[in-house]
Amino acid sequence: MRGPHTHPAVGPGRIDSGALVAGIVVGRMTDEPEVPAEPSEEDRAIEALADEIAAEKAEEAEQAGDTESDGPPPPPPAERGPSKLALVAVALVALLAGAGTAYALGHRGGACPPKGYALEVEGTKISNLEFGHRIELLRALYDVRPPTDSAQLAKFEGDAAKGMAQGILVAHDVVKRKLQAADKTVRDGLDRFIAQRYPQGGRAAFVQALGTYGVSEDDVLGEFRRLLETRALFQAVTADVKVSEDQISKAFVERKNQLAVPERRHLRHLVVATADDAKKALARINGPEKFEDVAKAVSLDATTKDQGGDLGTVSQAQLDPAFGAAAFAAAKGATFGPVQTKNGWHVGLVVDVIPGHPVTLAAVHDSLRDTLVAEARLVGWRNYLAGRIRTADACYAKGNRPADPKAPPPDITPTTLTPSGSTPTSSK
Repeated sequence: MRGPHTHPAVGPGRIDSGALVAGIVVGRMTDEPEVPAEPSEEDRAIEALADEIAAEKAEEAEQAGDTESDGPPPPPPAERGPSKLALVAVALVALLAGAGTAYALGHRGGACPPKGYALEVEGTKISNLEFGHRIELLRALYDVRPPTDSAQLAKFEGDAAKGMAQGILVAHDVVKRKLQAADKTVRDGLDRFIAQRYPQGGRAAFVQALGTYGVSEDDVLGEFRRLLETRALFQAVTADVKVSEDQISKAFVERKNQLAVPERRHLRHLVVATADDAKKALARINGPEKFEDVAKAVSLDATTKDQGGDLGTVSQAQLDPAFGAAAFAAAKGATFGPVQTKNGWHVGLVVDVIPGHPVTLAAVHDSLRDTLVAEARLVGWRNYLAGRIRTADACYAKGNRPADPKAPPPDITPTTLTPSGSTPTSSK
């Protein structure tokens, strides 16, 4: 049973994706304005894109009915497996899967693609077998599952074919620009991944997990290579993007409320199966027993149960809407509930309240500048891909043909976050 948290990509604040609470990523919100992370601007742009794409894909999957049931999920593994690679790489995979490519544009003579092939892009042919393997790899690494509905399945396969076509175009451009990742760099990246995700079991645990996920080490290495090379191309294409001081000042005025540090609360919660069980738990808490003891005794949330239901300090935007509304309406020291979410019936306790406060331009100048540059780079990258696919010589087999093969890549940043009046510039 999971806690009342929603996907982290909500609300004005960035969330540190390092802490897992109740099976959902929940981060620590500091008392300061958003500060750039230590990695480079390019890495932050990719990671920001990962957050947004992951949120969009999660919402799409839920709408399509492909998400997990409301019942208790299986216990998480002791160490995080290869699927967590999606935290960064899924940004690239999803971006490529959302990009368009022209159907049979500029192709002359012969069947395109030949019989037995799913698609052909600039002379590179992908067989039906290779296409099927890619679908299985997406499922194994990123839990991207083909829908069962026939109409949705046709769209899924068309999008997957477009994604593979765009991946081929990116790979071709990587070669043209001599941006290939060295084998040692790719291997070092995998070694770091193993050290971070499997601190106890190391390579042995990683190899065991590969069997569980149904992928090979070469598959994972291939994903690392795609990530590194696409990031290199992204950096090259968008290297000259800049924003002006006027744009920063204007964005601050437009986003002042978003940039303000929101009120946060230190909360505890417990979740049970029925409203009656929640009322009984609340009666115990409002009686002689401590919240922590009751949570340890009855809560179905295995992630927080042993900590007495401690959710840490969170903003309302990080919470399920119903739970968040009740939690932020209660006074400090008060209990609240029962509140129903898809995970069950919750009872909560407000341990502490940390008031929000506005920010000044001086306090957020650098982080806002970096955000605007990252957003402008994403726009520049999308425009680059759109121009690239308009001239691509590409074609699809009938069963893999996208619904709108000539469409440019969709917007990958919300309109409200695009720098007003800014035009990304690049001489690349």
